Amino acid sequence: MLTFLIAIDGSGYSESAVDYVVRRAGLCKEPVHVHLLNVQLPLGGVNVKLFIKPESVESYYRDEGMAILAAPREVLKAAGISCDHHIGVGDPGQVVVDYAQAKNCDEIIMGTHGRGFLAGAVMGSVARDVIQQSLLPVVLVKGRPARRTVSS
Repeated sequence: MLTFLIAIDGSGYSESAVDYVVRRAGLCKEPVHVHLLNVQLPLGGVNVKLFIKPESVESYYRDEGMAILAAPREVLKAAGISCDHHIGVGDPGQVVVDYAQAKNCDEIIMGTHGRGFLAGAVMGSVARDVIQQSLLPVVLVKGRPARRTVSS
């Protein structure tokens, strides 16, 4: 069984990564299993720790992550592809690499904005961080940021 990790950030670019996996799974002779991962940036600042209960922060991460993961989960379900989902908190590049290793994934698949070297150097890039840190193959899917709607 092939196991893929798709990093999902809620953008049309990560939707392109999901579409890529659906197409690729259709070409595979063996079953495919997908781990969907959304990484939430830690809420910063002293005020968060002083005035908000840890349970409320965890609930916020869960609610935000589940909202972002809903559409990709539906797309994979409609395509008959089994998947698990996870919401991580921390440095996105490190969380993606650590999760992929922990789940024994065969590949990490990510959508990319494809901004080029200069914009990536100035803004930073989760994809670049994953490529530098991962021992696994990393597939970057450059696609249009079209948003889809999933009907019930």
